[in-house]
Amino acid sequence: MALRQSIHIILNPVAGARRPGLLHAVVERLRRAGVAVTIEETAGPGDATSLARRAAEQGDADVIVAAGGDGTINEVARGLLGQGVPLGIIPLGTANVLAIELGLRPRAGDIADMLLTGPAHLIGTGLVEGRIFLMMVGIGFDGVVVHAINPRLKKFWGKGAFVWAGFKEWLRGPGRDIHLVVDGREKRAAWAVAVNGRYFAGPYVLSPSGDISQPGLTLFLFRNGSRFALIRYLIALGLGRVEKLSDVDVLPARHIRLVSPVDLEVEVDGDARGGLPQVIEQGTQILRLVVPTGSKI
Repeated sequence: MALRQSIHIILNPVAGARRPGLLHAVVERLRRAGVAVTIEETAGPGDATSLARRAAEQGDADVIVAAGGDGTINEVARGLLGQGVPLGIIPLGTANVLAIELGLRPRAGDIADMLLTGPAHLIGTGLVEGRIFLMMVGIGFDGVVVHAINPRLKKFWGKGAFVWAGFKEWLRGPGRDIHLVVDGREKRAAWAVAVNGRYFAGPYVLSPSGDISQPGLTLFLFRNGSRFALIRYLIALGLGRVEKLSDVDVLPARHIRLVSPVDLEVEVDGDARGGLPQVIEQGTQILRLVVPTGSKI
């Protein structure tokens, strides 16, 4: 018999359109196990937060599930802060960084088993302008790329849309003169990324020592803004060796004030989140997250 009897799914229909078979297969397995499954679709940005909060307050669900990409998961997580019900995920997005962090494969059986019987573990969080993030904040190169993505192109081309936008930004010259204040210390960088776990932009290990189950952020400051340097950084990211580069500073961080350039684009968990100035902080609230049985998280 299933450990959980009632599961409430909040679906981003745009993300769901890319993997309809996976969602349907997961729901079918849950219902065959005797679980009552409710599905609500989001109607626009931010909608998942209010839907999650309302579902949690109703108190009927054993777990509230974000079905979509990392941005949808972020929104549902915001609605569950301070609530007793844990967060589950069905990864339907482009990068699915949190699913990779959990070691969750995009297979219906694995996902259904996790939602039915997986333990709910506490994970650390971060804040951007007081709003939760789970995985990453990018300032500069990836922020500009995410802001430049055409939603229709992303829907039909997936990761190819990011590659195309990234190439165009590389041609323009990817470096910026970013001014930050990190725990009271002034810093400069051409590109900056703050992470809460190990992975960044998909299956790429940026912070080998990162641990999402523990509070604390790691900040990466890429100092060289040339086109050649960006290629070198991306190769090192693919090899999991960014920490070894002499022109990358790696800092534990609790409070990061992003000062300038004004309006430089920021991405949070893969979604566009405005421009500078902004403040990133270590989260003060812990979130309960359903993970696969045997996960190291």
